[in-house]
Amino acid sequence: MDLVLPPKSGVRTRPLHDEEVALARSGALHTLTSTRLAAAWALAEATARTAEIPRLTVGDVDLETGRVWIHGGGRTVPRWGSLSSWGATQLERHLRTLTAGSEQLIIYRGCGSDQSRQASACVVIGDVLARAGLGAEPDVRPLSVVAWAGRQVLDETGRIEEVARRLGMRSLDRAAQLIGFDWQQS
Repeated sequence: MDLVLPPKSGVRTRPLHDEEVALARSGALHTLTSTRLAAAWALAEATARTAEIPRLTVGDVDLETGRVWIHGGGRTVPRWGSLSSWGATQLERHLRTLTAGSEQLIIYRGCGSDQSRQASACVVIGDVLARAGLGAEPDVRPLSVVAWAGRQVLDETGRIEEVARRLGMRSLDRAAQLIGFDWQQS
């Protein structure tokens, strides 16, 4: 049957569910030797957006503390992103494959414009979503990973301002909208 189901939510981008993140992690590990997809997914889980992922270097990762320095961008401010234990493991695996030192880019290979770099990161995260069976979901986008991380922060702290800070967002309203939190009703 060719049934087309409606989006799970009425929003343009929704946070992933924990089960979907687990599926995506499996999808990111599509071969025993390839580490790039899993490393990119780990950076997205740490709140790096597709515009930020291509600019991250080996020197931005601190595996000892489980953090990555995210430089920010046009819509976000610089911040530390927290790596999950799964993410730290995947980044460690990927960093072992790189040889050029602390200034080497982690994910992006090339010398394209900012737009082509972001498009490359969108393709990588989109590929993971497709491998997890989420590629056809109309309300799932690469930003859904960051929204999931923000929802985790809200569940942990109960504070929308902490969500905005950790996601590098300047607006509490936009942070709430991204994670699907109606602060006026809570």
